Amino acid sequence: MTETGILIVGGGAAAHGAVGGLRRAGYRGRVTVVGREADPPYQRPPLSKRYLLGEMSRQQLLLPPVEAELRVGAEVAELDLDRHLVRLADGERIRYEKLLLATGGRSRRLPGDEKALHLRDIDQSDSLRRLLLSRVPLEIRGAGFIGCEVAAAARKLGVPVLLQEALAQPLLRVFGPELGGWLGDVHRERGVELHTNAVDLPTPGTTTLVAVGSLPNTELAERAGLACQAGIVVDGLGQASAPDVYAAGDCARFWSAPLSAGVRVEHFQTAVRHGESVGAAMAGLGRPFDEVPWFWSDQYELNLQYVGAALPWDETVVRGRFGLPPFTVFYLEEGRLVAAAGVNEGRTVSRARRLIAARLDLPALRLREILADPAADLRALAGRR
Repeated sequence: MTETGILIVGGGAAAHGAVGGLRRAGYRGRVTVVGREADPPYQRPPLSKRYLLGEMSRQQLLLPPVEAELRVGAEVAELDLDRHLVRLADGERIRYEKLLLATGGRSRRLPGDEKALHLRDIDQSDSLRRLLLSRVPLEIRGAGFIGCEVAAAARKLGVPVLLQEALAQPLLRVFGPELGGWLGDVHRERGVELHTNAVDLPTPGTTTLVAVGSLPNTELAERAGLACQAGIVVDGLGQASAPDVYAAGDCARFWSAPLSAGVRVEHFQTAVRHGESVGAAMAGLGRPFDEVPWFWSDQYELNLQYVGAALPWDETVVRGRFGLPPFTVFYLEEGRLVAAAGVNEGRTVSRARRLIAARLDLPALRLREILADPAADLRALAGRR
């Protein structure tokens, strides 16, 4: 029987952030991190961009070491929440004082895709890079962020790409029809054969990348009786539905006060920051996690940045000339700003993030005018509370 103070199940970005949050909050007890992958915590965003293109080394992906006992290549088989015990697949049992589930997510599968490629970890990125370097034509199922980024990387290497999307436009649920349609045209102009509304496709083969989203790894939590709803349900401090149990990162569904909604976010920056916040809460110094989700995507010469959580909206406002970067699209729901997407316009997106966090109560007409006016100072507006 092994004894530890804090046990973290999962060895990704949220786990890494949680250890940092614990230590900065003054926790000096034993922290044990158990991760399934053979590698220590690393950055995942470059797997479909710079690392895939060979512009980063494996060593450069690694996150800085943390003050914890790290067990890689170890899998948790069972949680006994009543006895504060975890059983590993090899039979070892670990007793904890507090438990953090940072189990992340996995690639969503398609029927019959056993031979297809997926992109979730370093080894899968290595396999995909070898395929791209062979210049074999690549088929991609799914025009979300991973599919679009890989398509851009493949075209940079001169690889023929067939990109197929079941919805009417790439990234439709996040960007909407106008910006999604514009991005689709960008890919077509660079030689991607893009088909939307693509259904009833043949079984994926060995030169097909399946990139149709991800699912949260909640099986352990569900078997242990924790409340789950497309993610492990936690409160603002990361507390799950059992004493001394927390969850953070891709596997967690947390309450976002700025967005007034329960959200599950599958992006690196939020995983790290949510982990830090929950780690501090486990050490007794927490406050509700209130950061607005933010992420970025590099495709060709374009840097796309987005703040929000793909919540419903009923109108958009454009700053700049749509389709001619730099420009920004703001998303409003009943006159309230809920998201923004910028193309080569990171500064505006950063200020929009502050606006959403400030939860301003402005007349909808006035807000639209300010958002649409490139001369309007969003930074000053965000300072008003």
